[in-house]
Amino acid sequence: MQIKHKIILWFTSLVAVILLIFSVYIYSTYTSFRQRAIEDRLERKARVTQQLLTLKGTVAGSVITSMPEQVEWVYSPADSLIYASQDTNDFVPDREFRDRVRRQRLIRFNYTSPGHIYPKDGVALTYPGQAPSPDGREYVAIVTAYDQDGYQRQKQLRDLFMLGNALAIGLVILAGYLFSRQALSPLVHLIRQINAPPTGASPFRLRTENPGDEVGVLAQAFNNLLDRQEQLVENQRSFIAQASHELRTPLTTIKGWLETSMTYDSDPDSLKRGMAQAVTELDKLTTLSNGLLQLARIEEVDARIDRQPLELLEVVLDAADTLGQQRPGQTLSVQVSDGILEQPTPITLMGNAYLLRTALLNLLDNAVKYSGGKPVSLSVDMHTDQRVCIRIEDQGIGLKPGEEERVFLPLVRGTNVASIEGFGIGLTLAQRIVTLHGGVLRLQARLEGGTTAEVTLPLPANPAGSNVF
Repeated sequence: MQIKHKIILWFTSLVAVILLIFSVYIYSTYTSFRQRAIEDRLERKARVTQQLLTLKGTVAGSVITSMPEQVEWVYSPADSLIYASQDTNDFVPDREFRDRVRRQRLIRFNYTSPGHIYPKDGVALTYPGQAPSPDGREYVAIVTAYDQDGYQRQKQLRDLFMLGNALAIGLVILAGYLFSRQALSPLVHLIRQINAPPTGASPFRLRTENPGDEVGVLAQAFNNLLDRQEQLVENQRSFIAQASHELRTPLTTIKGWLETSMTYDSDPDSLKRGMAQAVTELDKLTTLSNGLLQLARIEEVDARIDRQPLELLEVVLDAADTLGQQRPGQTLSVQVSDGILEQPTPITLMGNAYLLRTALLNLLDNAVKYSGGKPVSLSVDMHTDQRVCIRIEDQGIGLKPGEEERVFLPLVRGTNVASIEGFGIGLTLAQRIVTLHGGVLRLQARLEGGTTAEVTLPLPANPAGSNVF
């Protein structure tokens, strides 16, 4: 069901319910008023008979009948019928009924009558005569009538409500249709823009007449999504182009060395040198391929990776020890703040120890590679009560202003790396791993020269537990 149809349905239903409640209230109020009015008239008619009683307890005249089908009875204190306006009637006041009237003194009643759609109304009451009865019994007067005018007006009111509500609901449906069209016209405009064939070379964006309303906010959110998608596509294209270039370079070099060796090298030493150069380039190609595969695996990481409790210092020291084995002679200082050491229990994170160690090792390797053998420092500190901070500082070439975010793109390196070997994968991989652990990786230029890599990781609320992310 379309939204405009839902609006019409709900709008019509709401108005119909309100009209129904209002109509029922007015109709029931009028019905109660009519009933009360006819009963009051009948009671007045019954009391008029008191004036017709003589001192002997007989009726001196006849009652004037001013109501449709009005009938009156008067019973003496001895319960004998002393007056009846008609000999026959559709209501017979039996002895039990008259006794009940004498007990309650006033009764309002109605009863069904043949040939009438609505019931007849009646009032019965008692009153003393001119001479009190020795046994204290009183006269009983009973009056019945058919409220023909009242019922006719009640029927007209009911028909008026039925016809009026039907017309009102029809008008509400029409108004709801017009209202829904007007209210949803901005959305219809957006849909037409989306379904329209592309024109021109400019990027597609939604346009609205009122950017401040909800439809304008929706259009802006859609445009922002398009911006992110285009940026993602552009990054993907750049990645593919750079990956192709990086893969082509060692392949071309390998091919060149092999062709040269096959054409010109005739002695074993020359062949060995050519083959050694080809193997070196193959090692580079293998390293690049492994990095790309590792990055692709991280891109596909989702909730299937298990998070296990791991001690932060153990992971940090493991990464530092691995760096020492890979780069012997490199000076690396490790500092642990008092805030970490004074914790009652070891700092425990929830994550994947292998991935987190890989990220720290890539950051340490970058710091060493671009420092030219200068010392590198590694520090661990409490950032807040809920987060820890790992800083890796080097004294190398640093980053140029504005490149702090760009170098996180795959296969993108700083513009000042010169001839330092690398493929631009390590930082990308490290950032993705840190993000997977709910942390943030930032790069900042140091005033003294070099770069600071700052990793901020969240601490779990329940360090002893395990989870899946």
